[in-house]
Amino acid sequence: MSSAIQIRYSTESDAPALGQINIDSFKHHAYWDNAFPNIDTAAIFPLKYARCLEKLTTPDVHVLSALDGDQLVGWARWQIPGSANGGVELSESAREKVAIASANVGGLLPEGANRRIYENFFTVLKDLRGSYLKEGDLTLDFLATLPESQGRGVGTKLLQWGMEIADAQDARIYLEATLDGYPLYLKHGWRPLQDLVLDFAPFGGKGTAKYIIMMRDRKSERN
Repeated sequence: MSSAIQIRYSTESDAPALGQINIDSFKHHAYWDNAFPNIDTAAIFPLKYARCLEKLTTPDVHVLSALDGDQLVGWARWQIPGSANGGVELSESAREKVAIASANVGGLLPEGANRRIYENFFTVLKDLRGSYLKEGDLTLDFLATLPESQGRGVGTKLLQWGMEIADAQDARIYLEATLDGYPLYLKHGWRPLQDLVLDFAPFGGKGTAKYIIMMRDRKSERN
């Protein structure tokens, strides 16, 4: 692991880089190809940027940036129930973007996007969380690393932040893993709960995508 990687809370000025890392990290996935078929990534950026700003304002969501020197190389979103210090105060222009995104996320979808696939993805994840999450559970809502920075311990550093909090609270951590991220989570103590296979054909897409629903047990149950 690189000792140069530092973790801090994300700021409004980080949001453009966070949105771009989201795009660069996931644009090769089957879900992306189906939700945004043949769409230039520049057209998707406003959606991802607005979503980042929106999450920054949520009190129980802690958005973290990983830096290698001055370069932002990864980030994560941790949802910690009952916490109220995760929100970031935004500028007026950023608050306006968040208001628009909150009122009509679909309106930010670029022309040509498959709205049904985009929305069904989040509906399925919400339903699964309703099935598995219990009071006091933490959720790793998102984690991404720049492709060129993968394998340097960025993901591990972002995980350690939340794992330390969970262990101090003797809490579980829930997440939905991509096939790319699965080995990292397995290494750090998560166990698979079930496979999630999304079939895009009923929504006008092609093929499927597989994710693994995972849980890291309480410290008292692991020892």
